[in-house]
Amino acid sequence: MSRFFLKLKSSLLPGVCCSLLLLSACATTAQKEDNIEKRAMERWNALLTGDIEGAYEFLSPGYRSSVTSMQYQRSILLNRVKWTAARYIEGDCTETVCKLKISLDYVLYGALPGVKSFEGSQPIDESWVLVDGLWYIVPEK
Repeated sequence: MSRFFLKLKSSLLPGVCCSLLLLSACATTAQKEDNIEKRAMERWNALLTGDIEGAYEFLSPGYRSSVTSMQYQRSILLNRVKWTAARYIEGDCTETVCKLKISLDYVLYGALPGVKSFEGSQPIDESWVLVDGLWYIVPEK
């Protein structure tokens, strides 16, 4: 009888180990998505409250090496679009890269002759990279 239980235990061990490994991978993926969602929304909150300098810090180190804070602030301030709200929709992440979908509410000023402003909402895609343990956005351009 005891041999039966030893044999049973030894045959279950690999299955239990594999299950634990898979569960830990799921937890890591969920934690990664939570971290990127939090970081993306912190960036959008900075932009929505006018903290352009703070939003600059969320840009990838590579992007910041080629665009100064002043250049970035100028590009944001010259934009005819005013963002009014941002909501995280979803993310698709690998180890070091995340593709996010964010829903943005906005007001567009002077878009059409005779129309002072236009309000709308639109989903956008963002690319984020993991550098030294922190997520950074990689702007298009």
